This record gives sequence, structure tokens and C-alpha cells, in this order.
Amino acid sequence: MASRIEGFDEKILACAKEEFLGKGYTDASIRTIAQNAGVSTSTIYTRYSDKEGLFRFLVEPAANGLKELLQQTLSGFSSLPGNEQNEKCMEYSNRGFEAVIAYIYKYFSEFKLLITGAPGNYYQEFLEDLVELDTDCTKKFLIQAKSKALAEGRITDGFLHVVSSAFYSGIFEVVIHDMPMEEAKNYINELRTFYGNGWKEYYQ
Repeated sequence: MASRIEGFDEKILACAKEEFLGKGYTDASIRTIAQNAGVSTSTIYTRYSDKEGLFRFLVEPAANGLKELLQQTLSGFSSLPGNEQNEKCMEYSNRGFEAVIAYIYKYFSEFKLLITGAPGNYYQEFLEDLVELDTDCTKKFLIQAKSKALAEGRITDGFLHVVSSAFYSGIFEVVIHDMPMEEAKNYINELRTFYGNGWKEYYQ
């Protein structure tokens, strides 16, 4: 991939973002992006390989940043001694989701592209990465909490996956529906309360 030139690439990426947001991935045109950026189509193909490469270059920094943020929060929680996990569960959860919401809204247009217009299985792969991080932490917590439901086999890896996938899909509804940030905070807090009350049954 060709080296980046500050200012030059920013113009291409800004025009690409506008084109993808306005027309969706399928109908977006490299030719239009090139014209709006004042470059040739060959310049874009040289620098980003193809349309999917350009799309991924736009959204991957935000996607990877969210995964890193979630991993840091969950790893920090999992590293606590068992008794501290029980005491600080809500503290970590509140702080973690406050950071997640702020991050999503900082890069809202990138997440809009990722969630509503990504080519192929790109969004599903991103979601699966988040779910894997979440289920790993949840299972570790249930083990240290000596969950009876886990010991009895009522909670399986498949169950954890389904619940976590539904939860994170629910969070991204705020992006799909362009919710204002304050409304999104209220929505996600209610979603967390709903799931939290359900999980109480399994922490015993």
C-alpha cells in the first residue's frame, strides 16, 4: 500500500465517508469519490487496493479501538480477586459502559458505516470479537462466584454467546436509529438493568 500523505489522504477519506454514508457500500462509486477528492481512480486503487480496502481503512481504527477499550475494561475486572469482583462488579460495569458510549459517539459515523453498510461478514465478525471478549469474562466471573447454574450445566457456552450477542446487538441499535447521545445513555442503562436482573438468577 502506498505511503500516506497528510492532507491528501484526509481528502480522499472524507469524500469516501460521505459517499458510503450517502449511498451505502454497494452503490458507492470509487469514480465519484475520486472526482470529489480531486484525484484519479488509479490513485485510490493504488493506495487502498479496492473499494472494500478503502471502506475497511475508514472503519477499522474505530472498530479496533472499541475492541481494545472493551478488552482493557474486562481484563481489569477479571484480574481482581474474587471478593473484589463481587464488590466492584457494578462500579466496573458503569465506568466501562460510560467509556464505551463516549467512544461510539466520538466515532459515530464510522460505526454507522460499520453497522449498517459493511460488506460481506465484516460487521458480524466485529460483533463476534466483542462477544468472545464478553463471554470469556462472564464465564470466569461465574466460575469464581461458584454459580450453581453453571455447575449444573444450565449455563453453557452457547447460552452465553446468544445472550451476549443479543446484548451488544441491542447496544448498536442506538447507532442504527441515530439516537442522540443522552437518549442513548438512558436506553443502554435500561438495557443493562434488564439483562442485569436476569443475570442475578445465575450468580447464585
